[in-house]
Amino acid sequence: MTGRGADRSVRTLAWLGDAEFEVRVRRAVVARGDLRADRLDAVKAAVVRAESQAAALDAIWALLDEDERAVARRAKNAKVRSAPRGDVRTYRAATAFEAVVGAWFASGRADRFEAVVGPWLERAVDAALAAHRRRPRRG
Repeated sequence: MTGRGADRSVRTLAWLGDAEFEVRVRRAVVARGDLRADRLDAVKAAVVRAESQAAALDAIWALLDEDERAVARRAKNAKVRSAPRGDVRTYRAATAFEAVVGAWFASGRADRFEAVVGPWLERAVDAALAAHRRRPRRG
């Protein structure tokens, strides 16, 4: 990975990657049509949560080049002060995914995001939409 992205700290890359990924998820959800705000939020949350990001890293690992894998490894090995719900392994994998995404955007490689993560993202959004179909009201 060339450019400024690889030279940044993994925390900075993960911070940027988190924001960029969420924007991409929101755009993918909105592209599916108008939904109620609570459903928009539920679908977005299902895709951007740490477990989903960790699964994304597993799904794209074989498509990453050695420099991208090095960024992911650095992020996985970064010291974790606290992880939500105590699941450090999932949190580290999610951080690694975010760092790779952040490195792409920091180095002007948004095209790499689309090529590598785009297909996974489309499937993840479709699955989250199916899981959050309108449920009948109780009572």
